[in-house]
Amino acid sequence: MALFKLFVTLMVFTWSVGAEARGSSCSDTKHLSFYLQQEIGLNELIMVPAARPPVNGTATGFGMQMVYEFTMTQTEDPNSAVMGYVRGTALAVNNTAAATVFVVNNVVHMDFNGVQGTLSQQGEGVFTDSSWEFSIVGGTGAFRMARGYSVGKPISGTRTPSGRFHVVTYYDAYYSIC
Repeated sequence: MALFKLFVTLMVFTWSVGAEARGSSCSDTKHLSFYLQQEIGLNELIMVPAARPPVNGTATGFGMQMVYEFTMTQTEDPNSAVMGYVRGTALAVNNTAAATVFVVNNVVHMDFNGVQGTLSQQGEGVFTDSSWEFSIVGGTGAFRMARGYSVGKPISGTRTPSGRFHVVTYYDAYYSIC
């Protein structure tokens, strides 16, 4: 019986020390900034058509799902250094909203200046707003166990010579490794 009590005491102590260490072992907040180069119809495609037409004040029908792969660059210039890619899906959920609202799941693939890994982002975006925020809920490689948030904002939108619409978006990501 004494051996059992000793075992239980050691297990409780080990668990509490481990939990305390996990709670206090986060790195200092790190900052990552990047630009996304989006070309509608080229690297952003509709996978599932809308289940319902757009309601007043919105541009996209409810239920439409998009898949994309945006080039991630160091500056606003699409010819600047490529830092990686952002791949993901967006689902239009603007059933009654006054704006087009998307539920977004992104994987930020980073391979730049010796930093390799992914950040997993998710959240709700109203891309006509001046900015939006996604949560960072994990990662791999250099970003393993990342937690934080990223704030995106539109920078520019222009027609390309092919007639497509090119959108540049800026992101500030703040995260800790826990």
